[in-house]
Amino acid sequence: MIRWFTGHPTAGNLLLLLFLAAGAFAAPGLLRETFPDFRAVEAEITVPYRGAAAEDVEAAICAPLWDGVQGVEGLETFTCTAQTGRARAVATMAPGNDALRFVNSLRTEVSAIDTFPDRADPAVVRELHRSDPVTSVAISGDLPLAELDLYADALSDRLTALPGVARVTRGGLGIRTLNITATRAVLDSHGLTPAALAAAVAAQNIDLPAGTLQGPGADLTLRFTAERDTATALAMIPVLVLPNGATLTLGDVAAIEERFEPPQDRAFVDGTPAIVLDVAKALDSDALRVLDGVAALVAEESSRLPATISIEVVQDVTSIIRDRLVMLVQNGVIGLVLVVIVMSLFFRPGFAIWAAMGLPVAFAGAFVWMALTGLSLNMMTLVALLMAIGIVMDDSIVIADSIAVHGAKGAAVENVAAGVAAVAPGVISSFLTTLAVFLPLAFLAGELGAVLEVLPVVLLAALAASLIEAFFILPHHLKGGIKDTAPSRFRIRFDAGFDALRERGVGRLADAAIKARWLVAGLAIGALILTVGALGAGVVKREAMPEIDGDVLEARLMLPAGTTLTRTTEAVAQVEAALDRVNVLLTPEQPEAQPLVVRRITRLGRNLSAGETGAHVATVAVDLLGAETRTSTLDDIVTLWRAEIGALPGISSLILTEPGIGPQGIAVELRLSHPDLATLQAAGRATLAELETYAGVRNAILDLRPGAPELRLSLSQGAEALGLTATDVAGQLRAAFLGTQLSEIRRGDLAWDLEVRLADDDRATPGDLSVFEIALPGGGTVPLSSIATITEARGWGTITRRNGLRTLTVAADVDGRIGNADAITARLSEGFLPDLTAATPGLTFEIGGQAANSAETVASILRGFLIGLVGIYLVLSFQFRSYVEPLIVMLTIPLAFLGVIWGHVLMGYNISMPSLVGAASLAGIVVNNAILLVGVINARRAEGLSAALAAGEAVRSRFRPIFVSVSTTIMGMAPLLLESSTQAQTLKPLVISVVFGLLAATVLILLVLPAFYAALEDIRPRKQRHAAVPEGR
Repeated sequence: MIRWFTGHPTAGNLLLLLFLAAGAFAAPGLLRETFPDFRAVEAEITVPYRGAAAEDVEAAICAPLWDGVQGVEGLETFTCTAQTGRARAVATMAPGNDALRFVNSLRTEVSAIDTFPDRADPAVVRELHRSDPVTSVAISGDLPLAELDLYADALSDRLTALPGVARVTRGGLGIRTLNITATRAVLDSHGLTPAALAAAVAAQNIDLPAGTLQGPGADLTLRFTAERDTATALAMIPVLVLPNGATLTLGDVAAIEERFEPPQDRAFVDGTPAIVLDVAKALDSDALRVLDGVAALVAEESSRLPATISIEVVQDVTSIIRDRLVMLVQNGVIGLVLVVIVMSLFFRPGFAIWAAMGLPVAFAGAFVWMALTGLSLNMMTLVALLMAIGIVMDDSIVIADSIAVHGAKGAAVENVAAGVAAVAPGVISSFLTTLAVFLPLAFLAGELGAVLEVLPVVLLAALAASLIEAFFILPHHLKGGIKDTAPSRFRIRFDAGFDALRERGVGRLADAAIKARWLVAGLAIGALILTVGALGAGVVKREAMPEIDGDVLEARLMLPAGTTLTRTTEAVAQVEAALDRVNVLLTPEQPEAQPLVVRRITRLGRNLSAGETGAHVATVAVDLLGAETRTSTLDDIVTLWRAEIGALPGISSLILTEPGIGPQGIAVELRLSHPDLATLQAAGRATLAELETYAGVRNAILDLRPGAPELRLSLSQGAEALGLTATDVAGQLRAAFLGTQLSEIRRGDLAWDLEVRLADDDRATPGDLSVFEIALPGGGTVPLSSIATITEARGWGTITRRNGLRTLTVAADVDGRIGNADAITARLSEGFLPDLTAATPGLTFEIGGQAANSAETVASILRGFLIGLVGIYLVLSFQFRSYVEPLIVMLTIPLAFLGVIWGHVLMGYNISMPSLVGAASLAGIVVNNAILLVGVINARRAEGLSAALAAGEAVRSRFRPIFVSVSTTIMGMAPLLLESSTQAQTLKPLVISVVFGLLAATVLILLVLPAFYAALEDIRPRKQRHAAVPEGR
């Protein structure tokens, strides 16, 4: 087959064109994102229970939900959060199950629950993570909010129609509501109650089918239409016929207003009221294409809008993906150029260029595989392609070198094919050892594993494509490049210099190492012991994943539940003023003094960290100068902003963070469980206080918090004698103070809620409650204070059950410049938390977040690494026909780890998940060069040389191909190693592992491996050897 492709005039080129064409078709369709989708399959169950306290929601909703769904196949965790007015549960599927079946099973089980309260709304089950946020569009202007709302609704429809947009969510204005409010005095004067008023409106506001008339000519549909969709029409509804025959209408006893409820759902852009449209893309859509479509639509709208309306793209969390991918592509191009330059030093330019053709073929093969398997272009897959730049060149280098040697006899097809055949066993063996290492790493566990496992998949696809190119395409092209031309003066001088380096430099060092082989072996083992000790002693810190700075920062405020909107607004103003001062201080430090703060978006009633809504929470979001442009890091900005804010009186929590959580999870997450909420809260506060004593801890929060102050009512003795029941009294109170929600009405395309309740001034104080009149069944009214007792209390704002157990979560971020999240979690789990559980009967704890994610992924990396080692041993044992020599080759793997660890120390980086993947992948890379060396040693031994002389000869013989292959691999990744941009920080640990590990392993292969081989010969009896392995790979 190889000979046929070599000799055929067009076959090689046609195969090359096939690869390139397939890659060219596949590449444009690949999605672009920062990381692969790492999220587990989750489904959300929401059950609104209007007006209910968190304790009631927990008992009436969360407990039945857990009883109903715990038998669902594939359910890993079920977390139900009870809050005032609603329950929200998240069911997480265990890996390896079918997502569609899991969600459908949940729907079936939830729909079968028949114990929910009658006043609770039906449960809604939907799969999460089917869309991703892209950006937001802010609409503001010198217009009434109602008119802005009309424009926002039309723009929302246009945005939804854009390709790839999954949904557009409106925020900053609340829900459109027709509010019917009546004063107590007016109602009392006519003997009416809010409940009676609501019943009258419901009875007179209908639109119902009434049957059909089936005549001989045609059928006529009957419809009774009495729906009022405007305030004027609603005002005409009759509610009472007076004794004199006059009709009292709704407009006579109540005020009807168009409002946007609740009043705390408001947004501001740089202080101007605005409506914010949050745009999310479908999961299978390209984020950058969706963003470009949104930006184009906004630009088109801005060009035709009057000056009174402003529309702009805000909170863009997507365009940074383009910056990150461009950075990687630029580094890849530079690496490719460096690789070709290095190869041109050792081969004629024609040879070098054709050998480098393996790279576009490898990339094309990787693109095709990514398209077939649904992988995206992201930071991990691009790093795999960067690693491939150097690694895939190894096969081409070895084959080109062998063809050059055999081609010296003539450019005949037979000589070229013989050159390929001579190294084919070694090349295939090299590929198999690489496959043995990378294949198990394609099945990592955990969310971090989902991010990292795409790297070996893409790299193996590239290597497989390059192997095909090296065997079937490269020989045909190199055949035409074999010419008897005189070498240039530069070539003669370069070869002479390299020969001198090989003979007098590396050769003599290898001879010295072989001579002092026991000393060298002892030093190598000692270096390994020292490195392991340094790692265990904490000289090198560990973390899950290095952070990448984005362009959006949020300040999330939470005050005690029940805090008024006015007080929350004052706290927000203090945070905004501090941000303005930060902008003034840091803007002069930016390039060309560009403003650090591009815009500020304030959203009241929203706090994603707390998971709560209401008047007591708010978020101040900041669009910053681009990460690659600004000189200030997010940590610097956060530190200064927090210092400028100072003390916020009465604040429960102030979190300064980037929106979203990366694959590493929350830095510190501790979960405590106990059946008693008071005990649980005390343990949580103690844990929070302990956590905050560690350096670098910030944004610490716990999720079990007191609720708003309550007035709890119960019937007094004797109330039953008046014919009253608790249900009657509670129903009248709900209608007056909570309000009655009637059927939704539609006005064109806009939906409006219809609500009836007491006027705001009549439900403001406890006194208003005491004098409220309760209607008796037989007619007449009595004050509430005469038939009910009222006590003050305070319940819980949020109660969480995890797998049926009451659970509290303490979470925090860690400033990596000061503290280390893994170290903090380890110390708490080994000391404080066991002591706390011992002192609190019934209390249990569990570690979550970054530490749990890391532990799961590290275990799978180590498992994959061990499987890879077994695979390498099997391949080498078969190749060398020995049980011992594979162990000599595999000694290079721990030697490579010396470079990994001390490379991180030199570069100032922590060991992280990318570091471990890079280190594990080294096993498949460095072994290849050891195979080269041991193969030549065996060949020389077969010729009768002693072990020491054979080892020295092998170093000199294989120094050139080893040097070239290592140089190309390092040069392919060197630009990324030297990259100083913030966007490269997540990837640099992986690059450090590969580059420094390869450097250390190469030096040690040329010096320590021959010494180990010779030492092994000293201690084992001379045996008759099998046939030597052919020289090469």
